[in-house]
Amino acid sequence: MKTVIYGNGAIAKLLFSYARHSIDIVGFTVDDICIIDNVDSYLGLPLVPFSRVEKQFDPVLHQMIIAMGFIEMNDLRIRKYLEAKQKGYRFASLVHDSVLMHTDVVIEENCIILDHVSIHPGCRIGRGTFISSNVNIGHDCIFGEANWINSGVSIAGGCNIGAGCFFGVNSSAGHGLHIGARNFIAANTLINRHTEEDQVYLSEPGQLFKLKSKSFLRFSQMLN
Repeated sequence: MKTVIYGNGAIAKLLFSYARHSIDIVGFTVDDICIIDNVDSYLGLPLVPFSRVEKQFDPVLHQMIIAMGFIEMNDLRIRKYLEAKQKGYRFASLVHDSVLMHTDVVIEENCIILDHVSIHPGCRIGRGTFISSNVNIGHDCIFGEANWINSGVSIAGGCNIGAGCFFGVNSSAGHGLHIGARNFIAANTLINRHTEEDQVYLSEPGQLFKLKSKSFLRFSQMLN
């Protein structure tokens, strides 16, 4: 089915680059206020105000996929999904062909799953979830809707992830954990206990060492 992408920013461009080889993308739409200077095209395809998208792209003949960032802890993506659903649209999902699909894995609608993601048997990925490249999800994990999982994330088996969470680059969660809705888990952060809703977890940033890089290499070689 022909597909319309909601979005005209970095995530929409990313999705288009991945999806155009396997999905028939025919146009883009965003809220009217997001269209500057009456621009009517994006990446060579029509860009239509969301207020009248159904007039140009009939929901009977077209599906949609929401491609935007984790604004408002993913709440905006949920709202746009619901607004498009009210207009009568069904929703596509992109699952890159490098992803091995086990028979008991469920991926709900409006998901974006990029290349080299490992989703182990027994998992369920809630609607509207974005999973970037090189992510590992252990067996029997359940994700609520509209999660945002960045590159290099590793989630051990048996986890239950609430809706609207953000996992930063290379963050991880231990086995069998319950992660509350709308948690912000920053890059390189390990979660090893259950969490409540709306919590923030940060790890210490890298520390600046006093030596320059070449001097540090010489120094480290002296220690070996």
